[in-house]
Order: sequence, then C-alpha cells, then structure tokens
Amino acid sequence: MLSKKLVLATLALAPTLFLGAPKANAQSTPPCYTVASLDGDYAIVGTYGANVGVAFGKRTLDGKGSFTGTFTVNKPTPGSTTGERTIVSGTQAGTYTVNCNGTGVISRILTVGTTQTLQYDDFVITGSVLKDGRLIATSVADAQRTPSTIVAGGIFLSRVWTRVPQAPED
Repeated sequence: MLSKKLVLATLALAPTLFLGAPKANAQSTPPCYTVASLDGDYAIVGTYGANVGVAFGKRTLDGKGSFTGTFTVNKPTPGSTTGERTIVSGTQAGTYTVNCNGTGVISRILTVGTTQTLQYDDFVITGSVLKDGRLIATSVADAQRTPSTIVAGGIFLSRVWTRVPQAPED
C-alpha cells in the first residue's frame, strides 16, 4: 500500500518538478574589446616618475586604430635651483591595437616644436560600458616603454585616460 501511495505522489508531483524547475542559463560569451572600443575623445592626465612632472592632454580615437592628440607638460626647468617650471606643448598622432582582454599597444609620433620622436606605450582598459553589443572604454591606464624625451633624467611617464561624453546619451 505504501508503495502505491508513493507512486501516486510521485506521479502527481512529476509535472511540477519538471515544468516548475528553473531552466539552466547558457553561459553567454562576453564581448571582446576591439579597436572600436577606443572611439571618441579622452582627457588624459600623465605623471612623470614620482610626480616630477605632469601632463594634461586630449586624444581623439577613431575606433579604427588611429588617433591624434595634443598635450601640455609642466616640468622642472633644467638647472634651476629655485624649483622653476617650464611648460611644453605638443601634438601626437599614431595607431593602436587592442586585444580581446582590453590590453594593447600604442605607436605614436610625438612632436614638440620641430622635434619628432617615435614612442610606444602599453595600455589596459580599466573601465567600459556595453553599448549596442560593443564594449566602449571609459577609462584606460598606460605606461610609456622608454624614458621620457620631454622630462630629463630617465623618467618614465604613465597616464590615466577618461572618456569625455560625446553626446547627452553617452
């Protein structure tokens, strides 16, 4: 008798167990970062060494692997014994690559006056938003591979980028 009741109870509960059971969610693959993830205007703050100098700049990235930018550097005046500072301005243009994980490399020509220098920077995307199925970088950190040509003394430059909103909905 007990087994007959068990069978009936099991049959009564079977539809609830199967129909009411939550469906397993398939793991969706997160989108990769691409060159299109760096698209728009970015404000940049750069730090030379242990705050020896500071740079402020803007970069415009086209989402296709190319960019242009301007910058201003506040650096120590060479030979000053009173802490004088010198302001240096320039432009830059170059290309960039982006890996799926948000790391990448920048190749740029830095122009100060009539002097041009080829520089390479490594970067990582540190913040992003998903827009229309595409990751758009909102913040980036980078580091120059070689010592600065603007601030003397073997000083390295690192930068933090923040995407500037392009329109009210960005």
